[in-house]
Amino acid sequence: MKKENRNVMKKIKILTIVLLIILVSMVSFFGIYKQNKNQMINTVKNYSYAMDINGTRTIKLKVNTEKEEIIKDSEGNVIESATDEEIQQNGYVKEEVPNNSEEVLTEENYNQSKKIIEKRLKKMGVGDYNIGLNTQTGEIDIEIPENSDADTIVGILNTIGRFEIIDSETKEVLLDNSNIKASDILYNSTSSGTTTYLEIAFDKDGKNKLEEISKTYVAVEEETTEEAAEETTEETTEETTEETTTETSETTETDENSTETAETKEIIIKIDDEEILTTSFDEPITTGKIQLSVGTATTDTSTLQDNIAQARNVATVLDSGKLPIQYDLDKNEYILSDISEQDLVIIEIAIAAIVVIGIIVLIIKYKSNGLLAGFSYIGLVALYMLLIRYTNVIISIESIFGIIVMLILNYIFTIMLLSNINKMSKEKKSNVVNKATLETYTKFFNRIIPICIMVIAFCFVKWIPINSFGMISFWGLTIIAVYNAVITRFLLKIKTEGK
Repeated sequence: MKKENRNVMKKIKILTIVLLIILVSMVSFFGIYKQNKNQMINTVKNYSYAMDINGTRTIKLKVNTEKEEIIKDSEGNVIESATDEEIQQNGYVKEEVPNNSEEVLTEENYNQSKKIIEKRLKKMGVGDYNIGLNTQTGEIDIEIPENSDADTIVGILNTIGRFEIIDSETKEVLLDNSNIKASDILYNSTSSGTTTYLEIAFDKDGKNKLEEISKTYVAVEEETTEEAAEETTEETTEETTEETTTETSETTETDENSTETAETKEIIIKIDDEEILTTSFDEPITTGKIQLSVGTATTDTSTLQDNIAQARNVATVLDSGKLPIQYDLDKNEYILSDISEQDLVIIEIAIAAIVVIGIIVLIIKYKSNGLLAGFSYIGLVALYMLLIRYTNVIISIESIFGIIVMLILNYIFTIMLLSNINKMSKEKKSNVVNKATLETYTKFFNRIIPICIMVIAFCFVKWIPINSFGMISFWGLTIIAVYNAVITRFLLKIKTEGK
């Protein structure tokens, strides 16, 4: 009876692990689909492909040569707007000013623009890119992989990123990019939905400036002003003559007007001359941070994702710095890869067929142990593919070769483990699986030490083909070491020893 119970428990444990492997494999190979606006969308993260697989988006940024017409008065002050009649009556003068003055068109600013664009590419998660600069003309050529984010990335590259907090009346710039320390995205969930916020943190100098601004541009309640005026009038009436009272009333009216002006004293927050917010402050800001809402509160997932993407794009631009030169998008073209999607499918089918044949060989040679090891092998492949997705490893032609190498190494490891188990079982040793696993790990990893060293070295190479091969192989070796010690060993231990 006890033996039957042990056999039942053994089968239940094995079945549980096998079902778990099947579940992970379904998620990895087929995905998880969710309905969104009459479409079924795979919620599992896509692979990140290099340009040699996914195709290339080629972009050329050209220095803006356009001129802007401005209006000036006789003293040289810029007039925001005026009709032709006002210009003639007041003696205003129209001037054409280039968007990029000759003073900013320097090699130093060209190089600075290139560095800022590189920062934006990295912050947007573009690991595989090429960028070139013509130091004579300032033209910047960029190549990025073609994917669903390519259009968004292109739109950010030539954004100037000018951030300003200005006085709504005098247009004086109170705070700008030079004081920004970092940007972040925050969320606030209420019964009406989730609101996305862009938080901008300032450096020490900016923090002091922001505190001073928040003290100066404070909204004053009108009710308090009226009460203060009434109290002042009453006190003055009791202590002075009728003539003095009249003068005090006039003073009070003047104070009221002054107070009303204080109430309307506001600041404008601008990004690239676009007004984001006009506001005053209820209390001084001592944290050195401001939060700007992006969109409105929403319960719709798609709208929320759009708000988050918008906030992230602005944060990317602000964190990378302001372009010293205004650029125009001169070229935006897609170049097809030499490898088509059909070629990738053929490669996947070929690898899958080889894996199936390998598992059949394991079953024929090692019977039930081979079957369990085969199931475990499929689980490792599925988990490996998910790991590649969520660690943002870029898949290039070289890294596909790395994946194949890792699958071969794991197959060798599996054969070594099964062979050691068979050998020790025939010798009737105790604790067979654990001893066989220890011996397999020792022999296997001692033999591939040079490969491990090479893989780690490749991870630090900046050239994408070598780096992607290194990262793919690193995660492959990691999952071989961890997964087999936990899943494969446990499955074989239950089967062989019933524990």
